Amino acid sequence: MDRQTAPPTPQPRAPDSGARRFLRFRYLTQILNVAGTLLILTMALSVNFDVLGRVLFNRPIPGVNEFIGLSIVAVVFLQMANTLQEDRHVSNDIFIRLIAKSHPRLSAALYSAFHVIGAALMTIIVIYVWPIMVANYRGGYYSGTAGVVEIPIWPFMAIVVTGAAATAVQFVIDAYRLAVSAAGRGPA
Repeated sequence: MDRQTAPPTPQPRAPDSGARRFLRFRYLTQILNVAGTLLILTMALSVNFDVLGRVLFNRPIPGVNEFIGLSIVAVVFLQMANTLQEDRHVSNDIFIRLIAKSHPRLSAALYSAFHVIGAALMTIIVIYVWPIMVANYRGGYYSGTAGVVEIPIWPFMAIVVTGAAATAVQFVIDAYRLAVSAAGRGPA
């Protein structure tokens, strides 16, 4: 008895490489966002333990002030790209929204231009902070009191560079999407 072979089952189409890269980048921004949230939690705990140490034992925890000062900027840059990606940033776009009602393509073009400017500004931050970060790493610079608490500065600078670069990429993605919409070749 001959066995008949069943026709091959169609395989689901894999997303194109551009979509996969976008998904990977989306995961990266989410990971950065989670890291920022964990850093906020760490900051809150360290401040609370510092206050308890001051109240109960009349001794603060050394280095908390320095850690908080460095961490505030790090949190902003860790969460900036995902905030932009999810369109949860604070903005005042009443004027452009009025334009969008009657001229949606013009509105998309303006938003695209704003995103190009945002990408340029984030790129300037990366270009400016990178050599400072390298100098801090090579020089072993730290924040705090020598011999008591020495917090290296370069990891926080690396966070600024990473966050600014991720935000620049997100600005470029959004600028492209909006430019395509402004050209009338796709939704915004």
